[in-house]
Amino acid sequence: MEQPRQPSRRTVLHGGTSHGGTNIADVGSRNRALVLDLVRRTGPVQRVALARGTGLSAQTVSNISARLVAEGLVRQDEDRALAVVPSARTGIGVHLDPAAFEVVLVDLSGTVLAAEHHDLAARTAPGAVLDVMAAAVGRLRAEAPGQVVDGITVAVPGPIDTVSERLRTPAQLRPWSAYPLAAELAARTGAEVHLEKDAIAGAFGEAWTTPEREDLVAVHLGSGVSAAAVASGEVVRGATGNAGEFGGMPVYAHGRWTAVWEACQPLQQVRRAVSAGVLDAEVSSDDAAAVRAAYARMCREPAAAELVTEGGAALGSALAHVVELLDVPRVTIGGSAAVLGGEPFLAAVRSRLRDRLPRGPFAEVAFSTAGVVAVARGAACSAVARSLATAPRVPAVRQRTGGTVHARSISHPW
Repeated sequence: MEQPRQPSRRTVLHGGTSHGGTNIADVGSRNRALVLDLVRRTGPVQRVALARGTGLSAQTVSNISARLVAEGLVRQDEDRALAVVPSARTGIGVHLDPAAFEVVLVDLSGTVLAAEHHDLAARTAPGAVLDVMAAAVGRLRAEAPGQVVDGITVAVPGPIDTVSERLRTPAQLRPWSAYPLAAELAARTGAEVHLEKDAIAGAFGEAWTTPEREDLVAVHLGSGVSAAAVASGEVVRGATGNAGEFGGMPVYAHGRWTAVWEACQPLQQVRRAVSAGVLDAEVSSDDAAAVRAAYARMCREPAAAELVTEGGAALGSALAHVVELLDVPRVTIGGSAAVLGGEPFLAAVRSRLRDRLPRGPFAEVAFSTAGVVAVARGAACSAVARSLATAPRVPAVRQRTGGTVHARSISHPW
């Protein structure tokens, strides 16, 4: 029987912080993080603006700025304005999906410097996948300034155990259940490795790369669908670090009531297209590349336009509840399935949100700037953040019961 999930005190993952600083000496590390975060988001920026934005005294800002410059994290231009040195930190993020994995390298600003995509065969043994993953990490590491990276974060479907850094009972990654993923990848790469929930990683990437600290919902639509919230620049992780289970939201789509994951997920859409005669042959759910290729063909077919827009409308219906509950002004959508759906898919999401929320809130809906690698980018940004000590790990201190994730036909039906 699965053991209860163990929550930690860290129920938010910082992409910065919305709170002001303090001049008390024993919180110097927090003040440093505040200043660096504001420089990263708004630089080039003058010290007077940093003092105003953080609530710190001019002297404290001056002292912290001098240390950041000495550490090589920040540079000063001719006008004494401060900006980060992007190459001062680099992180690698991996997004392990039931159908594929992506590896990206980002710098301190969150800019993607290099990326790789690898399809997964069904039931591939974890050790074999990690061998390929470690080789990809090595190639990206060679692209980093000085060939040095400051850490690796692997984003995975939940649920995860944030203490042991293992997956618990992932519905579509059964061979990975209780597998020491972080430890094994660390052994292969020689780097510090941490796990993060995929939805949370995606949201962290949005928070890290957004100039303003704001509220938003980040959606990932790839082999499955998930979503996480950002409040005042901080990602809400939940009591067990497993926030983001969004796919079970009920929606009316394709002529019946169903879950949102089933309404817009690629494999299900391909099956509907085959049944409607839009695609000429069924594809094996064991062949992730074939499913992705078939879905891409479907999205290009004029005869499948209704399927694409119905998938977008279903996502909009589910998001209406989230947007209204959280009163967020912005929704970002990333992942391969969303990107392949293109503007018709996005327009359908927007239209359904307007229909369901005619009096608001009126959230701006757009694709993530990272597109297909939004989750991997967020994982890499999380690795950078850890190296800056802006998101320290906090050990779990209490128990909470939690059920397993229900099995869903995402791409591989194990």
